[in-house]
Amino acid sequence: MTAAELPAELTRVIWTLHRRLLQAQRPPADENIRPPAQVELLHLVADEPGITVRQAAEALRMQPHNVSSLVTKLVKDGFFLRVPDPSDRRFVQLHPTPKMLEASKQASTDLYAGVAEALSHLSDVSTERIASALPDLWKLTEQLAPVQS
Repeated sequence: MTAAELPAELTRVIWTLHRRLLQAQRPPADENIRPPAQVELLHLVADEPGITVRQAAEALRMQPHNVSSLVTKLVKDGFFLRVPDPSDRRFVQLHPTPKMLEASKQASTDLYAGVAEALSHLSDVSTERIASALPDLWKLTEQLAPVQS
C-alpha cells in the first residue's frame, strides 16, 4: 500500500470496525436497544462527567436542543443527573448515575468479550501487529481531535 492510499484505507477500516462494534454491542440486562445518538451521548458523559449540554452538542456535532431532548430522556430513564454548574448556576453539568455506570460496565464487558473472541480467531502474528499499532493509533486520534478554542 502506498502512502497516498493509506488515509483512505485506514478511514474505511476504522468506519467498518466502528459499525461492527455498534452492531455487536448489546444492551445491558433489562434495557432496550437505544438509538445511536443516545449511545454516543452515554459514552460521552461516561468519558467526561460534568460536561454541559452545549459542550456535548459541540462534541457530538448536534444542535443543543436535540442534545437537550436526549438528556431529558436519559435523565427520565435514570442514566444522568443534572447538577447545577457551581460557577454559573444557569448551566447544568451532566453526570452519570450509578445505574448508568453499572450498565456501561456490563455493556463494555460484553463487548470486550466479543472482541476477545474475534481476536482469538486471528493468528498470533496478526494479534501482535494489532497490539503494536495501538500506541500510534492513539497518537493519530490526538492529531485528529478538533482544536479547542
